[in-house]
Amino acid sequence: MDKKECSQRLEPYKDDRYSKSNYLISAKYSSSLLENKITAISLAKIQKKEYIEDKNGRIVCSMTANELRKLMNANAGSFYSQLEPVAINMTSRTIGFSDPGKNGGVFDYISVVDRARYENGVFTIFYNSDVKEYLSDFKANFTILELPTMLKFKNVYSFRLYELLCSKSFYRKGIPKKLKTQVFRIEFNLSELKLNIGVVNAELDAVRKELNNKQAPNFDRAVEKSPEKKFNTWYEFKRCVLDVAIKEINEKTDMKVSFSPLKGGRGAKVYGVEFIVDLTERNVDTIEDILKSADEMSEDDKLDFIIDAKMLLRGFSTKDVRIICEKSGYDYGKLENAYQLFCQQKNIANPTGWMISCLNDAYENLQTGSGEKHAKNNFSNFHQREYDYDQLELKLLNQ
Repeated sequence: MDKKECSQRLEPYKDDRYSKSNYLISAKYSSSLLENKITAISLAKIQKKEYIEDKNGRIVCSMTANELRKLMNANAGSFYSQLEPVAINMTSRTIGFSDPGKNGGVFDYISVVDRARYENGVFTIFYNSDVKEYLSDFKANFTILELPTMLKFKNVYSFRLYELLCSKSFYRKGIPKKLKTQVFRIEFNLSELKLNIGVVNAELDAVRKELNNKQAPNFDRAVEKSPEKKFNTWYEFKRCVLDVAIKEINEKTDMKVSFSPLKGGRGAKVYGVEFIVDLTERNVDTIEDILKSADEMSEDDKLDFIIDAKMLLRGFSTKDVRIICEKSGYDYGKLENAYQLFCQQKNIANPTGWMISCLNDAYENLQTGSGEKHAKNNFSNFHQREYDYDQLELKLLNQ
């Protein structure tokens, strides 16, 4: 494809969506912001069939320096010096898997890009023929992204975290449409998150050795083995990576994100990060509308709503959530008040027993901040199971 032909095809990409394989999104590697943006542009072009296939079956995608400059609102000037390290990184990257426990050991690694060339103002990427299934015509396991949004990012960690969160923001099969309020709770092991967004380079030999040839890689050990120590403490990682990335995501996309550290073990060390991802501009009326149509919901639907949409009873097992919800009569107001009171307590030996006791004996004393009881907002018109709650609570407390 020559320079003139590339230039004529600049405009169609301005408002394009493109899809990216979740396999590629979750691949662990270090990359520059420019490399990520160029990959996004090339995927958009490929999915519009704007590429050629060479005699070796490789997908060959070309773009001019002028096209890249305009799409990314870059200053005038030569792209030569910036594109060369991009080409080196692209052609040295592999993706794949290994399973030492399967059939005496199995591994499969693929070089994603065979060749990257810049000549006469045109940058051309030659994608390996074996990665075609990860470039277009997806049947499943892909994420739809907005190209203009991805090209707005000024920080590489914002780019990587945004597409990673997008890839995780989906519904389990079977959840009714009315429950899809577009709010997701996503947890990551801290070390794995650093590898996923490229804070720790998974392509370094010492790190790769820990990740490859393992059925269950130890991400913490892989990060410890890295000779590059960057944003090593939680404070540095939070301040320099997460705070910056989430601020940019919240300002430049329709996604609203908040996060909190997950702590445990001796000294309450941070071992993970929980993200709350909101993809809608929701309001209370939306929730009320859902509750008013609750007569069409099954008990499983109501559980999903309470756990996924309203994020109550976090940390409880599904079995215990069901028991607590049944005790409340699936009354959202009761659950919310009891759970808020629960969150104010410390050192509860049996959280499930405490919640049941609260709902069984003490709910009438729970009050809102105004001093008035919370108005009922229950899931009515459902057959509720009959319990001897004192006996049930005693049983739970003795577990």
